[in-house]
This record gives sequence, C-alpha cells and structure tokens, in this order.
Amino acid sequence: MIQGHVFDAVLSSQVKAHPLYYVLDFFHGFVAPAFFFSSGIAYGVSTIRRWDEQIIWGTANRQRVCRYLLLIAVGYALHLPYFSLRKTLSSALPAEMNSLLQSDALQCIGVTLLLLQFSAFLLKRKNIFIGCAAIAGTAIVFSAPLIWSMKFAGRLPVWFAPYLNSETSSWFPLFPWSEYILGGVMFGYVFANAHGYRLATSLMWKNLVLSLGMIGVAWFVSRLPFDVYPAHDFWKSNPTMFIIRLSSVSILTSLVFLAEQSIESLPRIPLIIGKETFFIYILHLIIVYGSVINRGLAQWVGPTLSIFQSIGVFALVFVAIGLITILWHEWNSQHKLAAAYLQWGGAAIFLLAFVIRPW
Repeated sequence: MIQGHVFDAVLSSQVKAHPLYYVLDFFHGFVAPAFFFSSGIAYGVSTIRRWDEQIIWGTANRQRVCRYLLLIAVGYALHLPYFSLRKTLSSALPAEMNSLLQSDALQCIGVTLLLLQFSAFLLKRKNIFIGCAAIAGTAIVFSAPLIWSMKFAGRLPVWFAPYLNSETSSWFPLFPWSEYILGGVMFGYVFANAHGYRLATSLMWKNLVLSLGMIGVAWFVSRLPFDVYPAHDFWKSNPTMFIIRLSSVSILTSLVFLAEQSIESLPRIPLIIGKETFFIYILHLIIVYGSVINRGLAQWVGPTLSIFQSIGVFALVFVAIGLITILWHEWNSQHKLAAAYLQWGGAAIFLLAFVIRPW
C-alpha cells in the first residue's frame, strides 16, 4: 500500500507509461481488497465471539458506533480542500467538492461496518445476521455493473451519490467494494466457529481448493463471447473480476494461516503493525499526499522521479513510518490516558480551527 502510493505520487509520467508499470499496477489492485477483507475478518471474528455484547445497546456497542463514525469523519477530513469551513462552502470548485464527498477507503469501511453493527443489534441472531450479510453481498456484487452504468449525480443528494459508483470520482463506492468487507465477515464467522487447530487447518485447506475453483470459473466466464451487463468498468465492477480478486485474497489469507503454524512465536514488529493499521494508513496518506495542514511528497516532489529514485524515497518513507508507529505504539501502551487526551484534544483543536477560521 505504502509503496503503491509513493510511486503514484513521485514516479514520473514517462516511467508510468512503461508496460511493466501496468503489470505492477495490476498487482496493486489486490492491496485494497486485502485491506477491506482483513477489516471484515477482524470484525467478523470479534463480533461472533462477543455476540451477546453486540445485540444490546451497551458500552461495547456505543464504542463501536463511535469508532466507525470516526473512520468516516477522518476519511472526509483527509480530502478537505481548505482548512476553513467557510471557504470550503463558499469557494470550493466542483472538482474539489467531488474529492471531498467521494467514498474513499475509510468511508467505505466505516459505513459498511456501521450498517453491519446496526444489523447485528436489530437481528439479534447470528445465523440470520450472517445469512443477510451473504444475501446483501451477493446482490451488491452482481448488481454493481448495473449501478456503475447509471447516472446519479443531480438525482440523489450530493453526499449519497458517491457511495454508489465512481461517477463523481469515488475510488471505493459501496458497489462492489463493501462486499470485500462482507466476504471477510463471513470468512471470520466460519473461522470463529472452527474450534481447535485441526478444524481451523482443515477449513483453510478447503478454502484454498474452493478459492482456486472460483478463480477458474470466473476466468472461464470472463472469456465468454457475450456479456449480460451494459457498458461498465470491467476491472472495478465486473463480478468475475471481483471473484478473482476476492478468491486470491482468500487464498493468501489461508496460506498465511498455514505458514504461521510453523512459527513458534510471531516477531513483535509485525504484531505492532497489525495493531496500528489505522494509524499507519492515516500517517502514510498525510506524508505522501499531504493534507489541509501540510504539504506531502505529491506537492514537494511531484511525479518527477526515476524508478530508482522512487524506490529510495519509498524506503525512507517506509522506515520513517515504521519508527513513528513503533514509538507511538509503545507510548500509547504505557500512557493510555495521555494518548487518549492527545488524540481527542488534537481532533477538537482541528475541528474548532476548521470552523472558526474565516479563510
């Protein structure tokens, strides 16, 4: 993810025009599905194992809802055109408003998990919850090409239309991206119910076989000389491409699980990275693309570097983010209250300044 964004920001247009870059870009297309799928797995496992807490309006439920609303809010904040509410409302160009209101990764994850949380609270029963998630996911995948062929701008509220397709420049609309999350939830549900090492291992081997079979079927269907859908973006919304990506990510998940069984104890740094994914995601976007309060590599350097220069910049950014993340994790672990004050205090100061700044 970090490498892809660094290259996108600093690699020259001439290098990006090389055929090999398109191959690299194709494999980068699996990063976001993996990110979404892992978010769904984490939600699915934790929800199923603590189901009784999710079906009552208690502390755990409220904390989750607040966390998902925070994801959405941060997603929008990262795309603010100006550090002023007044200037944003009065002077933002149409392209800037489209960028602000788009459905990016955090909005897609936050909205999907928020809907799942309310569904669990309302449905109460695990089997009904998972069944509804499966039905919704199937409908999202196979209706995505139809949704992507429609025009919603001007017909729906400006904040809602970006969640449906890429017409207003959304990178990750709910169709079909939310299904990667739903797929992860269903995977997490099955995994959470596979009690014991032997059952979990058997599940992973079965998943490998099933996923390979799904890739084969999807590839065969994609080669048929006809298409039942109207014109749409094949690479982003076609069901066969979705199945290939989801199955590939599912295979990778199984392989990681099987590989872990030969490791007595996981290294500490990967564990820290896994726990601080949200922090890393925000930090690397601010460093690479900047924000309303700082300039990033995209502004300081721009798409001007060679492949070797870009690799060097990526290495520096990767090491810097790794060190900052480890330091933050250690401080947060030892000073939880101070870290909480820092986060919420910083958010309050940012929001206050955004509201009162005239320009």
